[in-house]
Amino acid sequence: MKFLKVLPLFLLFFLVSCSTQVSDSVSQTSYKEVEGINFDEKNKIDTSIEDKVYFDFDKSTLNDDTKKILAQYVSESEKANIIRLEGHCDERGTREYNLALGEKRAIEVKNYLIIQGVSSSKIKIISYGEEKPISFGSTESDWKQNRRVEIALF
Repeated sequence: MKFLKVLPLFLLFFLVSCSTQVSDSVSQTSYKEVEGINFDEKNKIDTSIEDKVYFDFDKSTLNDDTKKILAQYVSESEKANIIRLEGHCDERGTREYNLALGEKRAIEVKNYLIIQGVSSSKIKIISYGEEKPISFGSTESDWKQNRRVEIALF
């Protein structure tokens, strides 16, 4: 009988000691750091080229408009030491799925640039999944803005 009185306290102590603080957000990752390299925004190379390319829902394939934008980066890439590609998704899907999809989108952009002659050693990719939306609504227009890869030259 005494055991039954102590059991709930033991279980409570056990659960509290086993719990850990887990974050489901990648927002603690430094936005300017990719693969251990810090990027200072003041060193960003300004271009007149669109710095975002967009994707269809649940897709990572490049369309013709995207390829036209990326083709402009081929010559500009000669000025850069690093090309940062950030993959993003809309809010639909699980966190893990969106991180993977954002990475697939960035890899597609990277592969296209490499095929066009850009050195692969210059290109760094990161996926933020749904963690850094441009538009915070839940309409098709909002989601369309969030399905993107952002391109920055340093």
